Amino acid sequence: MQALLATLWQSDSAFPSGGFAFSNGIEGAAALAGSLDKETLGTVLAFTLRHRWATADRHAMLHAFHADDIERLAIIDHTFETATLPEPLRVGSRRNGMAFLTAHARLDTPGAQDLRAAIAGGQCLGHLPVVQGWIWRRCGLDQNAAVAASAYTVTAAMVNAAVRLGLVGAIEAQRVLAGTFPLISDLAAMPFDLSADVAFPSATPWLDIAVTRHARSDLRLFSN
Repeated sequence: MQALLATLWQSDSAFPSGGFAFSNGIEGAAALAGSLDKETLGTVLAFTLRHRWATADRHAMLHAFHADDIERLAIIDHTFETATLPEPLRVGSRRNGMAFLTAHARLDTPGAQDLRAAIAGGQCLGHLPVVQGWIWRRCGLDQNAAVAASAYTVTAAMVNAAVRLGLVGAIEAQRVLAGTFPLISDLAAMPFDLSADVAFPSATPWLDIAVTRHARSDLRLFSN
């Protein structure tokens, strides 16, 4: 029960992680497509989950979850930086990760201060999936719970951004969010080899273009 409650706690949008400032490409995608209805939003979410979260964010989070020291975490962090091509996503991931870590440092979560010191010293960068993996293990989440929390927070953040942008209504958004659960379950069951080389490939060129164009926009609600 405590592990379940910890998972709900870390997945809650009310947790002060700074995620409200990031749309993870939704604002740029809406601008590139002209708009997004609930069907198109569902397609973008599925595309993101399949080709970015499952292969990059999930793997980075899991490698960090199993990391036993900061030296290993630094390798994971810098590899994720190299694999994230669009600058707005790199910057957003680091900012979001630092906000998430700062909240846990203030909560005295074990390991949070050590990671903050490593980021301040330039050893680590603090990308969100990496920070999540490191912290969630120390919050009492098991691997399956961490994967579920990772997928849910990514998807919910994009859906909430769509609501704030006025692209879909609140009820439609919840229907779209719930519609991703079967896909998340399938992707979460994909094999993960801890002994394999650290690599985080993603293939979301359309979304990468949208995010890059969004960064040059004069008027925007979200940072990415």
